[in-house]
Amino acid sequence: MCVCHIIWSSFAPYGYLKDPKNKNHLVVDEDIVAITKDILRWVVSDGMSLAGAAKRLNELGIPNPTAYKRSLGWQYHNPHAKSNDGLWTGSTVRNILLDQVNLGHMVQGKQRVVSYKVHDRVAMPEDKWFIKHNTHEPTFSQEEYDALARILQRDTRTPNGAREVHLFSGFLRCRDCNKALQRANAKGHAYYCCRTYREKSKTKCTKHSIRDDVLEAAVLAAVQAQISLLDSVADIVDELDRSTATEMQTKRIEKLLREKQKELERAQLLVTGLYVDWKSGEISQEDYRFMKSKFDADTVRITEAIANLEQALRHLNQEVTSENVVFAQLLKHKNVQQLDRALLVKLVDTVYVHENKEITIVFHFADELKKAPPERGVIKSLLPL
Repeated sequence: MCVCHIIWSSFAPYGYLKDPKNKNHLVVDEDIVAITKDILRWVVSDGMSLAGAAKRLNELGIPNPTAYKRSLGWQYHNPHAKSNDGLWTGSTVRNILLDQVNLGHMVQGKQRVVSYKVHDRVAMPEDKWFIKHNTHEPTFSQEEYDALARILQRDTRTPNGAREVHLFSGFLRCRDCNKALQRANAKGHAYYCCRTYREKSKTKCTKHSIRDDVLEAAVLAAVQAQISLLDSVADIVDELDRSTATEMQTKRIEKLLREKQKELERAQLLVTGLYVDWKSGEISQEDYRFMKSKFDADTVRITEAIANLEQALRHLNQEVTSENVVFAQLLKHKNVQQLDRALLVKLVDTVYVHENKEITIVFHFADELKKAPPERGVIKSLLPL
């Protein structure tokens, strides 16, 4: 019968040192934590690839974790130590960034030896790891770590020779075949096009072509609109007396909602009546068009107000206020004027591109803030042709 033994590391993980006062406690290695934070910023905020980050570290002459541990005089050994040249690779960067030690958690049992006779090590599945939370000072916030994990789950390959990924790398999908969109350059502009159409078959899908600058402007406008909507919800909630019971707050919003719904019904009846008057000859076609455009604008305004009030009710039921962590993080960006990759990673899950140049944006916070049907938390925008 094979007996498996868990390997417990006798060395502090990269970025930390063993506390001289308590060998079972970790303290931050100030010399290294600055490096890990730099790598995090390069990948999350600057859009640098893992390979690009490794190349920069090597150019700066920063030894990789194995070489660093040896430089401290540690008798550090691993199966690949002899062939280790002290240089960083993309996989090393990934492993260092995703180590939960950065969150202040101690993870043990990632590997095991087969038996006391066979000392080969085998990796253990994540659900078999032993994780003890909050054992030491973290170097990454949970938000930073989550943003990083989302980036590394995407296909973020870079063009030959490039270090940084493009703004939308890993975010774009064809709305029809669900394949990633591919970036290309033509006539001085960057375009995105369905990968199925471009590489596999022009009969299985269509182009779904969209220009990079047009897409960026549309996504920025949609992000601004969504944040503005959340801001308006915050205003509605903040106007209510927080010291009163939730029931009283709910009743007030429900009353406003009923009033707006009746107002919408009246506006719709006016449009219907206007059509009848035109067909019966009581008003001219010119008067009909003028009045209908006014009623249509009123209908849009009332519909938006109803959507805001319904959303306010949902947020109120979930105790969503400006103090809510997710809510507050979003409102930090309410004056955003330019998209960057860090903001995109924080807010957006996927951007779907339709053949008619409409885009559908799925936001990360749809489930966290709304708890609503799938179409909530999704912004659709029709792009100019």
